[in-house]
Amino acid sequence: MCNQTVIESNLSVLMSTCIKDRPKYLDMAIESIISQTRSPDEIVVVKDGPLTDELSRIIKQWQQKRPGLFKLVSLPENCGLGVALQEGLKACSYDIVARMDADDISCPERFEKQLKFLQENPDVAIVSSWMAYFEDNPSQIVFIRQMPQKPEDISKIARFRNPICHPPAMFRRSEVEAVGGYTHRRRNQDYHLWVRMLLNGSKITCIPQPLYKFRCNSNLFKRRTSFQHLISMIKLQKEFLKMGFISYSQYLLNISVRIIACILPVTVTQFIRTRLLKL
Repeated sequence: MCNQTVIESNLSVLMSTCIKDRPKYLDMAIESIISQTRSPDEIVVVKDGPLTDELSRIIKQWQQKRPGLFKLVSLPENCGLGVALQEGLKACSYDIVARMDADDISCPERFEKQLKFLQENPDVAIVSSWMAYFEDNPSQIVFIRQMPQKPEDISKIARFRNPICHPPAMFRRSEVEAVGGYTHRRRNQDYHLWVRMLLNGSKITCIPQPLYKFRCNSNLFKRRTSFQHLISMIKLQKEFLKMGFISYSQYLLNISVRIIACILPVTVTQFIRTRLLKL
């Protein structure tokens, strides 16, 4: 009976693509969505600004293969992920929405397992999963990013760092829209959304399995320890302080840790995160 209910639950997939994305990776990402054990009812693709001819061709080919499945949202210029996802969210037809990045891979049973979880736990607003990081070959995993599972642990950890992975998240659109959806920011739009939802009483959890494969490269940790990322995080922590989500002592601790991460060599930070903390 439960499985039948899950099958009848409608699902939207929300992804954004921009001119910097590689056509091959976008094709693989869409293929992983189409090949799910539980297929989505629609795929909302936001074109964040003009695309290359190759990217447009990939999207058109999939539209021809699966007519009626894709819904395109075109932005006249590149606005960043926050704006793109908010516009895409407005176009989603269903309350259950699964996120997906344009260069990653969803494992075959991801949608089936997350849908079942949300169906069996109607009090949960968001369910994410662990992420398996890879470089070029999806079958060669570099490490698995493990995140907390219990909602109470997620709420505690959110005061220090982003508590769940954004790309493999599946959520109830109604609860995301209740706090204003994605804000118009190019960095940390997911972290900001999770905190607003936690303050609004939403329950967030995570399936302790790697249901999503995240493409990483040598530039990933450079970006996350860059000066620009540090400035963005300081501004975000100031917002959390004003919102009453963190205390002043937590604010100072969070900023100090991120300053140290910015100063340390990238290789050291990468080793600490991937080998010791699994973050």
